[in-house]
Amino acid sequence: MGGRRQMRWMSKTAIKVEQATGFERVFDGSDRYAAVEGRGLIEVSGSDATEFLQGMQCNHMPLIEQGGSGMLTGFLTPQGRMMADAFVYPRNIGVNFPHPAYLIEVDARVRMQVQQMLNFYKLRAQVNIRDATSQYAVWSVWGPHSMELVGGGGSVLGHVPRGGLVFKSDETAVADIWAVDGRAPGMGLRLVVERGKKGGEEPQMPAGFEQRDGTEYRLRRILKGVAEGADDFVKGVAVALETNLDYMQGVHFGKGCYVGQELTIRTHHRGVVRKRVVPVLFGRDGDGTHNSLQLDYTWTPDIEAQTDITRIDVDTKSPKRGRRVPPGKVGSMAFNAGLALMRLEQVEQYMVQQQQSDGSGGRIAFKVRCADNEDVFVSPWSPSWWPDGAH
Repeated sequence: MGGRRQMRWMSKTAIKVEQATGFERVFDGSDRYAAVEGRGLIEVSGSDATEFLQGMQCNHMPLIEQGGSGMLTGFLTPQGRMMADAFVYPRNIGVNFPHPAYLIEVDARVRMQVQQMLNFYKLRAQVNIRDATSQYAVWSVWGPHSMELVGGGGSVLGHVPRGGLVFKSDETAVADIWAVDGRAPGMGLRLVVERGKKGGEEPQMPAGFEQRDGTEYRLRRILKGVAEGADDFVKGVAVALETNLDYMQGVHFGKGCYVGQELTIRTHHRGVVRKRVVPVLFGRDGDGTHNSLQLDYTWTPDIEAQTDITRIDVDTKSPKRGRRVPPGKVGSMAFNAGLALMRLEQVEQYMVQQQQSDGSGGRIAFKVRCADNEDVFVSPWSPSWWPDGAH
């Protein structure tokens, strides 16, 4: 079945759009779902679970302690640097619902580090912490009717009354553990399905929802500019706001103390974030100064995550000399699309350049070296869903 989905996925060779932000919506027209690969899960339960997690991550646990949808968040080092982006889900089950039990979803490559940090800070808290990766699978659901599965209309459900269950009826018995994925418009829902139940680890979706290859989920996430996983930030170096957690409602700036809070709050109140994760396209044609706006399914450049992006000054009479800090680093990729942590002033300069044809003031381009020593051009843009003034 997976092979047939992959063949159907590869039946097209390219997609072109008129504006770069048009890529954000090219896969939103149909109801689909796909497995989210490479994810690890940690279960935290016990009478102190809510209070304990409130001090361990940068979002606000009272938003989910009554059950219902999970939320996006981040786990930081004591110095305030990124350890992992994450979803935290309430387990919407149990006789005494809501009971203090949560699942934390992170990149599987950093799951052990996050779990070790939780155990380190546990002290006398009445919590149990265990690896639940083998017990659950993570899925993404999107499309015009995806939000109807949690109450319809695209509205996010608020607090759920004690004793009430949601997202489960005769018509939509899909999952007990879920989240509205509000990181970008059209991201849909995120489901956590227990393995071995209801015919395997796949969610039992209503008629009209088509299962797709996990590559499609990764590609649409990248084209929307949504960072996810260890490839999209330099672990122990990046600040939470550089990964757009603030734009994606993953940071609560009004809550009390938590691990890594000081740097996050200071950066927020200073109002200056010089670098952020943005979507990019890789290309080989021309001189790199203009974006061809073509997604090519036949080509994936061989680029390691966190490879430096360098700047080229084209037709500049007085090029800058001396050492220049690389303007960006490559993150996750799918075909010739990717994410990159880029200096915003240079992204803005490049985007303005796309609207000009006379090359006034000099032109710039960005390039990155592949593993086979081939240089390819990098074309960045800022997502349309960013707040006004952030572009």
